[in-house]
Amino acid sequence: MRKLIAAAALALSACSTASDEIASADSTLPISPPPIARCMNLGSALEATYEGEWGYTVRREDLERIKAVGFDTIRLPVRWSAHALEDAPYTLSPDMLARVHEIAGWAETIGLNIIINVHHYDALNDAPEQHEPRLEAIWDQLAASFAGASNLVIFETLNEPHTNMSVARTDALNKRLMQRIRLDNPDRWVILATANWGNLDALEASRPDYDPRVMLTLHSYTPFDFTHQGAPWADAPRTGVRWGTRSDLKEMRADLDDAVEVQTQQRMPVVVGEFGVYEGVPVEARVRWTRAMRTEMEARGLAWCYWDYAGSLKAYELETETWIPEVKAALLD
Repeated sequence: MRKLIAAAALALSACSTASDEIASADSTLPISPPPIARCMNLGSALEATYEGEWGYTVRREDLERIKAVGFDTIRLPVRWSAHALEDAPYTLSPDMLARVHEIAGWAETIGLNIIINVHHYDALNDAPEQHEPRLEAIWDQLAASFAGASNLVIFETLNEPHTNMSVARTDALNKRLMQRIRLDNPDRWVILATANWGNLDALEASRPDYDPRVMLTLHSYTPFDFTHQGAPWADAPRTGVRWGTRSDLKEMRADLDDAVEVQTQQRMPVVVGEFGVYEGVPVEARVRWTRAMRTEMEARGLAWCYWDYAGSLKAYELETETWIPEVKAALLD
């Protein structure tokens, strides 16, 4: 039945007129206030093939600690593609579903929003035609599994589509996923994926359908040669790169102004879903950029989600079980 309803919704969608598309960005439509303001990514845990592989396992006390210092949301990246059957019906691992429900239950008890997303689906970026049906089936299962969850649970369709996932293809996929999610979650907040690794240019080119319970997203690590300098997985090997001139700040402000313009045009709130600086960069430089980003986002009313808690762009040091005081201050003071 779910497949029949989804197919009918897709058929109706195909009949929409140009006037419908124009109405979706009507300037009289309300921009709903987002349910989040300050958010922390729990990277390096469930985004790995298995939890703990990258040195971090989510603990209830981490959520309590995050809530206690002033965050209202956690973002939980999950590599669902490593926990689903390769062939139809693409059944999700009951153990992984139970683990995510456990963390979501902690968040609800503590009073944190939790963003559940699909992270690191690399095969989808390389072969969309082959893997889009699998992602749709994954979201059918997630939507049904969390249908009874509180409004503190937020969905995010996909993290940083790229390569063969163009803006147009990502928009079309988001539309189909929304139709499926809304069957079981008519009022749940959903964050739509942004193509080109979540970059601003793709956000500006995207044309999503208006929904009063949808957020758009931007990932900002600009300039990449500064924020990722020396990171072994990044194409930014040169170190000693500095940031903080008037020109640097002007560029940051211009990008965030453009994000606000997208919000105004599309009538849906924009959340900066990732931003941060690699731990190998001197802490004073990390702090300068992070504080500037945080204050400039908040000056524009943009919600944000820092990357990340205890991974390689960390705000919390697992070895000493303490916040990195300078980073914490840059985010919260």
